[in-house]
Amino acid sequence: MTKSLPITTIFRNSFRYMSSHWPMLSLFTILSFAGIYFLGSFNIRDNLQGGIIYLLYTYLFYFCFVRVYFNRKPLLKKHEFIHALIRIITIALLAFASLMLLETAILFFLWLLNPLEIYPQIRHIWADFIASETFRYTLYGGMFLFLTVIFFIPAMAWVSAVIGRNASITLTFFHAKDNYLRIFLVCFIVYGFLPFGIFALSADSWLLRAAFTALFTVIQCVIYLQIYEFFYKVKKHK
Repeated sequence: MTKSLPITTIFRNSFRYMSSHWPMLSLFTILSFAGIYFLGSFNIRDNLQGGIIYLLYTYLFYFCFVRVYFNRKPLLKKHEFIHALIRIITIALLAFASLMLLETAILFFLWLLNPLEIYPQIRHIWADFIASETFRYTLYGGMFLFLTVIFFIPAMAWVSAVIGRNASITLTFFHAKDNYLRIFLVCFIVYGFLPFGIFALSADSWLLRAAFTALFTVIQCVIYLQIYEFFYKVKKHK
């Protein structure tokens, strides 16, 4: 039987790890800030070369972070680097295709509701519901739950590839069995509320936004890897 993910323990252990490894995490925060501040404004559509450099820098940042977190040496290893790159591209493409299918399904559902237009009372009730905050939050929550299943859980296969373990995408669902909602809750807090906090704290300052984004990126990485450790029982770091 799969053990339940202890949410409070995940956050507590993440805080302990950050407290005891703050010099290393500070360095990664600086590296993250440098990438975001100097390269983050590049858009592949407007600046192909700059956008590609930013993507490679971002991938290298996460790759090195995971290697350091799990004390893997050497820091850069060709086989793991290429294997993990192929894995994350596969996961991203599958997630994108799934989102497109979901969008198509939603549009099809709305098309099926067209006959409701002949019933004015039902039409008004439906229109009010669509415009309500309840519908908006329900939609966002549902999309994020779907994103957890199609990306955050499969992404554990990428972590496995980075540290040279079995990188099966299918097995990630086996490891996380019966814990999808718990993972969703943690990811919603980490990747939902924290980004909202970034915009709330940084206002219109690009410098502050880059600084907070860099800090929260490191926090997000630690918490996510704590989740991975719980399911995969990786050898403890030194």
